[in-house]
Amino acid sequence: MATIAEGREVLKQELEAGRTGVWGPWLPESVEAGCRAAEHRWRDRFWTPLQTMWTFLWQVLEVGSSCRDAVAMALAEQAAAGRPWMPSAAPTAYCQARRRLPLAVVRDGLRRVGRRLREQVGATITWCGRQVWLVDGTTCSMPDTPDLQAAFSQPDGQAPGCGFPVAKVVALLCWASGAVLEVAIGPLWMSELQLWRDLWPVLSPGEIVVGDRFYCTFYDVVGVMRRGCDAVFRLHQKRPEDLRRGRRLGRNDRLVTWQRPTWNARPRGMNRRQWKALPPTLSIRLIRFTVAIPGFRCKTITVATTLLDPQAYPAERIAALYRDRWLIELRFRDIKTTMGMEVLRGKSADVVRKEIVMHLLAYNLIRGLMWQAAELHGRPLHRLSFAGTVGRLRALSPYIHVYGGSDRAVALHELLLRWVAADILPYRPNRVEPRAVKRRPKQYALLNRPRHPMRKALLR
Repeated sequence: MATIAEGREVLKQELEAGRTGVWGPWLPESVEAGCRAAEHRWRDRFWTPLQTMWTFLWQVLEVGSSCRDAVAMALAEQAAAGRPWMPSAAPTAYCQARRRLPLAVVRDGLRRVGRRLREQVGATITWCGRQVWLVDGTTCSMPDTPDLQAAFSQPDGQAPGCGFPVAKVVALLCWASGAVLEVAIGPLWMSELQLWRDLWPVLSPGEIVVGDRFYCTFYDVVGVMRRGCDAVFRLHQKRPEDLRRGRRLGRNDRLVTWQRPTWNARPRGMNRRQWKALPPTLSIRLIRFTVAIPGFRCKTITVATTLLDPQAYPAERIAALYRDRWLIELRFRDIKTTMGMEVLRGKSADVVRKEIVMHLLAYNLIRGLMWQAAELHGRPLHRLSFAGTVGRLRALSPYIHVYGGSDRAVALHELLLRWVAADILPYRPNRVEPRAVKRRPKQYALLNRPRHPMRKALLR
């Protein structure tokens, strides 16, 4: 008779084989090995780190899914596979396992998948032979609990007990693949620039960073250059756009010199030693171009860049590259709207951080699936539908897991890739849409006082 330990080992092998059928080469390294490296210990029960990780991953893929739904999915998969023994259907054990799962393990999975996707796509898609990063920030709302209020805080305009805590998220995305390689998470009151500077160690020499005007400061441009990289930022609104100064490189193309900011204008938190370490001057290339597309918000844009050679980097190509900065806004839409990261469900700060990183890991895995389909069927990666891929993955993944390791699972995986490759977005250059919503909210009064006093008022 087989022992319980042998049964658990078989379950673990079947679990790994089932997931491999969906994600293929994009799977991160062993979750349990990462847990051991983080000195995390666990009991040999059903909710191992591997099972917890995959159930958590399924939960973020199903928008609005509760912990009870996630446990039901895991147990239904076990029952469909014909495994006789299962734990309790209550979500308590899963919630405890999710809290114990180290954040470092989830982050490591995000980095590994993002790096693998970036290496494969970046080998074929480059800009002037160089790899490009896109950087930007966004926010996520979460439940109103004392722990989350203390960790993240809510906007100043909301009364206590009437608002929701908000996390600030800054991410580095690969321009070629759309993969997220690193993310910094902080409270609402923390500056986005401070989170961005925490991502500098990810940069490697020879790369290019593209960002909006918020990142165009003397200190941040110097920080990017010290990593051996170049910057392409929109000129900050407080800097003069006078292109009559400096050396002319072409029409609306000038080489100017920036002076180090004064001590009183230094970035917040910079000490005198760091301020003195900044170079006295900085050579910057300013490129102004006109957007003659009806419906676009900006008509004239000035870009500040450290790509000083007009022959190697023509102004027209830099303008086109900066236009691609909008790709990160589309990728955030995929993550927040399509995958539901806009409103999180965790009740503690640690679980919320894991939930954010898990959303990004799931996003990277989906991008990897899209790249597989694009390569196999000769389709352009950025023309494939992200929402369509998520929908088809939700439909087929339970069956691929159940038949994991069999010929039927391989056939289902090939069918999934064909479906993904066939879902090509229509070509709509210069598309514009109004920033407005059509569906009206329900005509309820606003909760302008804490819920407990308002409940008392109803009982009087």
